[in-house]
Amino acid sequence: MENQFYANRYREVAVRTATPLQLIVILYDAAICSLHEAREHIARKNLEGRLLSVNKCMSILSELQSSLNLKNGGDIASSLNRLYDYMKIRLFTANTQQSPKLLEEIESLLKNLRSAWRTLAEQTRKETEIFKPIDLPEPMVSGATAPVAAMPIKSFNVSI
Repeated sequence: MENQFYANRYREVAVRTATPLQLIVILYDAAICSLHEAREHIARKNLEGRLLSVNKCMSILSELQSSLNLKNGGDIASSLNRLYDYMKIRLFTANTQQSPKLLEEIESLLKNLRSAWRTLAEQTRKETEIFKPIDLPEPMVSGATAPVAAMPIKSFNVSI
């Protein structure tokens, strides 16, 4: 029980500190995981589990689709929109037919997309790290007990 608490806490921190691109990768991971679970539930003939897993994946696909900027996203956003529609239709069909093969098809598409988004997120992270400012400690005023940033400043005049 305690390990589950720490695992949930870790995930919460990972999501709260993730960049927008990293969040997309996290959503793909969750969708892929839910499809894997759905296939396992089909094999065990667990109707309730299958429905929960399929619904989770459907919700994630809907979230990814709703976050697209179709107005300014160009061809990529339009293509992703159509692909998400296709996957949602296939997911519905896979659920009604209880077809692990259709779930595998969707999972394969998601893995390809995840790979591309992960590469983009890593490239973006590396580029921003190159130009990231160095975190320096707050300067202290001689004799003060708090950092300068904590002290109220009423005005600041500079002459050049």
